[in-house]
Amino acid sequence: MLQLLLVSMLATASSAGDSLLRIRRAAVDVDNAKAVHSIVDLAECQDLKKLCTHHKSTDNLSMLECALTFSSSQLEDLPEACQHALWLQQRQLQLPAWMESSFLPSYCPAERSRLESCLNAVHLWSCLEQQRLKLPQNNACHQHLRRAHESLGQDYSAVDEFYTACGSVVEEQKCGRLNIDHLDSVLSQLGTVQCLQASEAKSSLEPICQAAINSIELQRGMLELFRVCKEDLSSLCSQEKSGTAGGFKCLMRHKNHPSMSPQCASQITLRDQQMGRDYRVSHGLAKACKDDIKLFHCRRGVSEDKHVRLAQILLCLESVSKNGTKLAPACLTELTDHRRMLMTDYQLSPELLNDCADDIPKFCPDEHKAQLVNGMTSTGGEIIHCLLEHVKARRQQRRVTAQCQRGLETLIKASDAGEDWRVDPVLRRACKPVVDVACKDVQGGDARVMSCLVEHIGTPVMLPECEQALLIIEYFVARDFKLDPQLYKHCRDDAVKYCRAKKQWDDAQNIQMDPERGPMILPCLHRMAFSEDEHQTLRKDCFKEVKRVMRQRAISMDLIPEVEDYCLNDLSAFCSDCTEKGTEMECLQKNMDQLHSECKAVVVKYTEEEAAHVELNPVIMNVCGEAMEQHCSSILKSGKDNGDMMDCLIAHKNDADLRKDLRCRAAIEHFQIISLKSFHFTTKFKEACRPYVQRFCSSSATKNEVVACLSEVMRNDTIKAQRHQIPKECRHQVKAQLYQQRESIQLDPKLANACKRELELFCEKEKGPGQVNEKALECLIRKTPSLGKNCHHAIFMVKKSELGDSGTDYTLLTTCKEMIYKFCPSTDSAKLLDCLKTYKDDTQFDQRCHLVVVNRMIEQNTDFRFNPSLQSACGKNIDRYCSNIVASALPNEELNGKVIHCLKDKFRQSALDAPCAQEMIKILQEQALNYKLNPLLQVFCKSEIQELCKANVDSDEHGQLAECLKTAFLQKQIINRQCQMEVATLIAEAKADIHVDPILETACTVDLLRYCSKVSAGNGRKLSCLRTLLKDTPNSLEADCREKLQRRIEMFRNADDTLALPPEDVQQLVQQVVASPARKFFLVILMSATGLVFLTGIFLGRATKRAMGLKNK
Repeated sequence: MLQLLLVSMLATASSAGDSLLRIRRAAVDVDNAKAVHSIVDLAECQDLKKLCTHHKSTDNLSMLECALTFSSSQLEDLPEACQHALWLQQRQLQLPAWMESSFLPSYCPAERSRLESCLNAVHLWSCLEQQRLKLPQNNACHQHLRRAHESLGQDYSAVDEFYTACGSVVEEQKCGRLNIDHLDSVLSQLGTVQCLQASEAKSSLEPICQAAINSIELQRGMLELFRVCKEDLSSLCSQEKSGTAGGFKCLMRHKNHPSMSPQCASQITLRDQQMGRDYRVSHGLAKACKDDIKLFHCRRGVSEDKHVRLAQILLCLESVSKNGTKLAPACLTELTDHRRMLMTDYQLSPELLNDCADDIPKFCPDEHKAQLVNGMTSTGGEIIHCLLEHVKARRQQRRVTAQCQRGLETLIKASDAGEDWRVDPVLRRACKPVVDVACKDVQGGDARVMSCLVEHIGTPVMLPECEQALLIIEYFVARDFKLDPQLYKHCRDDAVKYCRAKKQWDDAQNIQMDPERGPMILPCLHRMAFSEDEHQTLRKDCFKEVKRVMRQRAISMDLIPEVEDYCLNDLSAFCSDCTEKGTEMECLQKNMDQLHSECKAVVVKYTEEEAAHVELNPVIMNVCGEAMEQHCSSILKSGKDNGDMMDCLIAHKNDADLRKDLRCRAAIEHFQIISLKSFHFTTKFKEACRPYVQRFCSSSATKNEVVACLSEVMRNDTIKAQRHQIPKECRHQVKAQLYQQRESIQLDPKLANACKRELELFCEKEKGPGQVNEKALECLIRKTPSLGKNCHHAIFMVKKSELGDSGTDYTLLTTCKEMIYKFCPSTDSAKLLDCLKTYKDDTQFDQRCHLVVVNRMIEQNTDFRFNPSLQSACGKNIDRYCSNIVASALPNEELNGKVIHCLKDKFRQSALDAPCAQEMIKILQEQALNYKLNPLLQVFCKSEIQELCKANVDSDEHGQLAECLKTAFLQKQIINRQCQMEVATLIAEAKADIHVDPILETACTVDLLRYCSKVSAGNGRKLSCLRTLLKDTPNSLEADCREKLQRRIEMFRNADDTLALPPEDVQQLVQQVVASPARKFFLVILMSATGLVFLTGIFLGRATKRAMGLKNK
């Protein structure tokens, strides 16, 4: 039964091949070819005469024939010297020189010339056998050749190589021994080998001889294994034959079977250890891959007498296969089988036995205890997986030692576990149900099934135990791009070209590529994938693979070595509870400010890449797939992202479908919140504005601070009407970021923190989808008078930004979207509010939008800094007339209309420049129509509005309440002096320009067109035209115009009286008299008073002179 095993073993002992036969012939000493005179005559071989009496001849060939028929006990009784003589005779049968000088002359003299042609043949006895068969059977030479061939033994070719390798030293040490146990093939030399190992020449054996001895020892171990495991083979592997490679593999697979005997399991374990140290113990591998090992120099210069580790051979053969060379099919089969063996039994890896000797009992005590008690390893790779699990432990004290980790890395690479999910028994058992469901149609090979499994992590079909086992293997694959077959296949050349990768798959000098020992290839490839340099781009198939791998890696921090290796302590400190897909990176991003410097640096870098390439964000990819397909399909099809996908999702997140998809919306907003930590996290903004951030905002830390800084620069340039220092693309990005901030208060942490108390107090109910406080900003703006100092200041800056550029006003743009499209389609976004003001009273204008526009106008009138048009038109006038008000203003607090009030006074006096006057007309017109736009009027006339004009408070915005207050003023119903002054001012403003009084202007529209169309506007000229008509031809005016004009003239008189304040100095007195309509009356009075004083002086002077004269007398 052992015959088949031993036949297969012949190839493993052979390393010299056919050339050794030729070398043997050249090296044989002719003296050795001379026959021993007679074996039977030796003193040590006298027993042969007694035991071989049935042989008629006593020549050496007959004695050898006789000895080969002895039983084991008879052979054992023969003296060693006699055994050596017989061994030597058997060896000489294979020597051409001995055949030529002794055999042929003695046994085949007549046929000698015919047979001598075989002496130079490659296979001597093959040639002789062919010639023998041509001879008659009764020929004497025929009979002698048959006897000699039978004496050689059936597997003489395998023994011949041992003879060649060790023949001379055997003769020297007289160690030739017969096959006492009647073993087949080269094992027939077992006694000879034992003698050599016990001899003094053991330490000085030639390498080729030592290799032959090692081979025989290995085969002896296999023989012992099958002897011990005979019953186990019969019961567990009945389909396999004893002594075959298949039988051995079957026994290995069942090593931990409950029914296997401890003795057999122990033998297999011993064999495993030997196989790990020397691949030749695995005769199936050695035989099937013999030619490939030799062809591709897998022994790497190691001499034949030295052991070569199984891992080295596997790595070499895998490297050959990965680099595109096809191995023999039988060798590939053996390669796959041995990869599975490596992952099943850690004892096949000497590195693990040595390097993890302390780690196994420390981290895997249960499995180790079972091994010690039962004398067996764990059931199918549990110890290996236990160690692998502790490579990726978060806490340093729970991690295996560095040397053990290196051993495990070698194991994963040698087994190529990332290529075939079936190689790892733990992974195979855990993931088979998943594969059967999710990956049943995936073609095997090149890690396609592994990739399918990774794609299903986090999905309902994935099992926890499968995900755990899968991530353990992928942990190592992520750290060496060569372990991903598809990636390596398509990107090898690009990796060598751009990323300093090694040309060969297996590199003994650099087995692993990680942050400690080499460049990180995959991050390099990822950078090259999106390089803007046309001369440094990846090939299309490589680009596709890089995107796939980066997307798959993003699911777990374990698969991002460039981050995980630097953030172990921070992950333990902040993210120990994060177990869901992608949550560890989110955790690090949330706690970015508290991370250690090295960890923070890599997290910042990764977050930048995540912002540019959404496939690196597993949460978004998982929950926003439908949204991307529906709203951003063009970006998906293009394959190029560079931040476009996130911009697209942000732009559409308030669409109806995403408002319902709370998970996707929350993921998008999480990204927006994270991006606030640095402007680098917003790709388009970073690319457009980086130089200007460095120039203008170098001290700004967060993105919001950067945006606020750049926004202020833009605003100042606009107000000063000068060329923008920031280019259009950056301005666009700044506005986009401001717009996003206004969407939700969560996107403005500084504001949220400043107004935390006010939000809870005033705006708790203002919730939007996903419980995002999206309406809180509008709520806070409405509650401005009630806000605390810090919140008030923060809201002031928000209003300053929003009202300065309508393109950043989220509420205005979303509420008035249709009105903008209808009335202001070509208007610059920064001036949309001004455009909407123009059309707000249109009958087709949306009421919701109308309300927002009016509210914005109310806010603008509280402070001139909220109105860029006013600032631009009236900047010089403000500096000239109102600088004291501006100088006394508190930082970031409204002036409550004081500057506008100042400008009103100058408007009545016609002291404003033309552009400023035109702007004031617009403001005064709006204030006349809506009292809410006049903050001082609201404050000073609050009670009068409630008491006298309550019916007009809720009326439409057409100046009815202002008209009510004017009427009350005319009827002396307003008692409050401050309110009187404000209403009087409101009335007096119309004297400067009739356009400021929309009610009068509307009533007199026909008359103005008919009689005053040629009169230029301004300085009260049109009103004077109407007053002249009223005085000269009152009936020419329309009745409504005449009535309202008469009332206005009466109001003007009362207003002038109210506004006539006592002069503070002579100059003001003179100015008031000169400006008064009754200045002639004042002049007559002044002259009369002066004359009276003169006459009085004359009279008193005469009286005084007479009195002085009388006294002097």
